[in-house]
Amino acid sequence: MKIVGYKPRESQRLIFNTEARFLIGDMGRRWGKTITGLNWLLEGCCQAGTVNWWVAPVFAQSKMAFRRLLNAARKGTGMRAFNSVSRSELRFEFINGSVIEFKSADKPDNLRGEGLSRVVIDEAARVKREVWEEIIRPATSDTRGRVLFISTPKGKNWFYELWTRGQDPLQEEFESWKFPTSDNPKVLPEDIEHARQTLPWDVFQQEYLAEFLDNAAGVFRNVRACIGSKSKSPQRGNTYYGGLDLARLTDFTVLTILDQNGHQVYFDRFNLLDWKIQKRRIISACNKYKAELLMDSTGVGDPIFEDLREAGLNVRGYKFTADSKKKLIESLMLSFEQKKIRILDEPVQTNELEIFEYNINPSGSVSYSAPEGYHDDCVIALALANWAWRNPGPIPRVRRIGE
Repeated sequence: MKIVGYKPRESQRLIFNTEARFLIGDMGRRWGKTITGLNWLLEGCCQAGTVNWWVAPVFAQSKMAFRRLLNAARKGTGMRAFNSVSRSELRFEFINGSVIEFKSADKPDNLRGEGLSRVVIDEAARVKREVWEEIIRPATSDTRGRVLFISTPKGKNWFYELWTRGQDPLQEEFESWKFPTSDNPKVLPEDIEHARQTLPWDVFQQEYLAEFLDNAAGVFRNVRACIGSKSKSPQRGNTYYGGLDLARLTDFTVLTILDQNGHQVYFDRFNLLDWKIQKRRIISACNKYKAELLMDSTGVGDPIFEDLREAGLNVRGYKFTADSKKKLIESLMLSFEQKKIRILDEPVQTNELEIFEYNINPSGSVSYSAPEGYHDDCVIALALANWAWRNPGPIPRVRRIGE
């Protein structure tokens, strides 16, 4: 039983031919992880009455794999193998009583309860360790179930630990491989070369070469090494640069101010405040430091930008597009890389910087954002202040309140 048109190449056949229970594939982008994993699950369904799972970090990824299998089955006679298909439960039941279910790892407690024959953990490096150790591993004990971990790496986390076990010939239940993107003949060499030339080197190493990097190929490097600035009152003769990210729905308003040396001297974060109160708080801080303020003036920011300008602040607007946000974030990346910026020891800000992620889009371009369910207000405010500091613009001198 296999997906229509799937002919595994030599590297993919290694996964089907091994006798090991726990298979760990460290794979570059577009290697063919999904189609290989689906076929490996289908192979397990040839035995009657088995329970098989596909587990991905979030629901959307599991749903994509479900659709991939459904669409492939529709191309030939594959639908005849199913007794039933549930789109709401993401579940295939085969005529021999075996099932494949597609699950999300973002709520681990929902995964408890069944004995499993085969499991694919998709993008395993981005799944919590507890999902494997506390849920999947025990669920395969009585069945002697097998698990295939497929993922691009994310630093040297628990996925890396498993991969190293698979390299140890004395640990016979584990086997692991490293497959770069170039192993897939359908990915053109010139496309890989373009990625090498245009992506940050750490990103290319991790995503295309499948390298395990010590720094997890995070967006911002040296974050903790750049902590050390102190909150300071304004100093005579100094120039100050502010970055303002305004709250949207459940987000926070964050105001950051850097001095002329790139040292963060002021940080304020708040939400659920009436706009009049927020405005007074922002105006008070900017007037105190006589800061040149750069703020997001996209959408909801437009009228607020006008309010602050009419209040007498030296304020510039920054219009957010996919390209302009990329430039803004990469400028902050450079400041951390070169250790030119110094930041306050603010735990919320530090956490946002360390978990900030990049995504490689289908076109091959890179975009940046907080992980799903997390905030990036501190990151954006700091990035705006950093941009204002590194790219001071002509701001007309206007009268400030109180002058």
